[in-house]
Amino acid sequence: MVSRLLIALLLVGLAACAQTMKLELPKRVSGGVRFTLLAPDATEVFVMGSFNNWSKGATPMKAVDRSGLWSVEVPLNEGEYTFIYLVNGTRWVTPPMAEDFVTDGFGRTNGVVVVR
Repeated sequence: MVSRLLIALLLVGLAACAQTMKLELPKRVSGGVRFTLLAPDATEVFVMGSFNNWSKGATPMKAVDRSGLWSVEVPLNEGEYTFIYLVNGTRWVTPPMAEDFVTDGFGRTNGVVVVR
């Protein structure tokens, strides 16, 4: 738990140093919920979760700029959802920022987002 907090604080600090980066908690926006991930080495990123039946290709993210920030807005109804990122088709990435975290029973940690 402490290491996740330190990683999140480090990423937030790095984001504050560069105006183009803005890593944030999944955030409610007019089109749904915005998910962001900092993955400078990525060529493709997907967000997968209980909201898209954990489908690998259902929700691609787009590179925001050259900083390595990826983003997508997902239309979600009120409720609680678990999610994780898939980078370059092979690397599972635990969300660095989420409201909560849960283990998935397969050795990974998923983030939790609550839509109110």
